[in-house]
Amino acid sequence: MTNGQRPAEYSPRTTGGRPSLSYVDLGPPGEEAVVFLHSLGADHRMWRDQADALSARHRVVLPDSRGHGASGWAGPLTVDDWVADLDRVLDAAGVARAALVGLSLGGIQAVAYAAAHPGRVSALVVADSFVELDPEVATAKAEGLAGQAREAGTAALAVSYVAETFTRTPPPDGAEPVKAAIAGMDADAYAASARTCFGVRIADRLGAVRAPALVLWGDRDQKTPRELSERIAAGIRGAELGEIPGAGHLSNLENPPAFTRRVGDFIAAHTGMRPSPGQTGNIGGS
Repeated sequence: MTNGQRPAEYSPRTTGGRPSLSYVDLGPPGEEAVVFLHSLGADHRMWRDQADALSARHRVVLPDSRGHGASGWAGPLTVDDWVADLDRVLDAAGVARAALVGLSLGGIQAVAYAAAHPGRVSALVVADSFVELDPEVATAKAEGLAGQAREAGTAALAVSYVAETFTRTPPPDGAEPVKAAIAGMDADAYAASARTCFGVRIADRLGAVRAPALVLWGDRDQKTPRELSERIAAGIRGAELGEIPGAGHLSNLENPPAFTRRVGDFIAAHTGMRPSPGQTGNIGGS
C-alpha cells in the first residue's frame, strides 16, 4: 500500500444482510478460491503479502469477520455465527469450494467451518491457533482483553497488543495495519469477539474435518504454545504439522516468505491449484 491507500483491486465488497459482511475478492474468477481468515482484532489487511503472491494464479477472498474491518456488528456471538457468516461470504462471492487458511481466531473459524461443511472445503491450513483452552486460562485471557478494550480503549489496546505480540524489533511492516484495525474496532464488538474466541470448545469437531489439513506454528509464538497446534493436528486425520521459523504468533507477518510458501505448496499439492510464480519449494520451514 502507498500512503495508506488501498489499490482499487483491494476495494471491499459486501454481502448485505445483518450484519453486512465485507470481503476483498482478488485474482482470476472461478468457483474455487483460497480464503484467508484473520486473527482477533485484525482485518483482511494482515494477509496482504500472501494475497499479493497467491492471487497471481488463484482466486483469493479476504473476509473481515463481523465487527472487524469494514464488516458490521451484531451480537450476541457464537462460533456457529462465524460459520454462518463465512457461508454468507462464500455465497455472495459465488465460491463453491474453498481452501481455508486461518490464523488464531481465523483458525478457529476455519476448523469450525470445515467440520460443518466438509463438502465445501478443499484444503485447510490452521496457524497459531487452538480449539480449546483450560477454562481458567480462557477466562483470564478473555476478561483481560475485554476489560482493557472497554476501560483503556481499543487504541491503547492496539499499542500494547503490537508490543506484546511481535518478536522482532522493529516490528514488521504488517504490524501497522494490525494496530490500525484493532484501534478502529468498537470496544463491545472486540470484547464479545474475545470472549467467544477464548471460550471456544470445539475439539470434538476435529474428527468431522475431511479436508487435507496443515497445522502451522511460529516457533517464537508465546501466545499459543506448540501443544495447542499439536492437539489440532492429532485430532484431524492425516493432518501435517509444521513450524514457521523465526516467527511469533502472527507468523504470516513475521516470516512472510516461509508462511506463503508453505501455504502455496500445500494448496497446490492438495487442490490441483498451481503454485504462484516464485512460490514453490520450502524456504525455512519444516
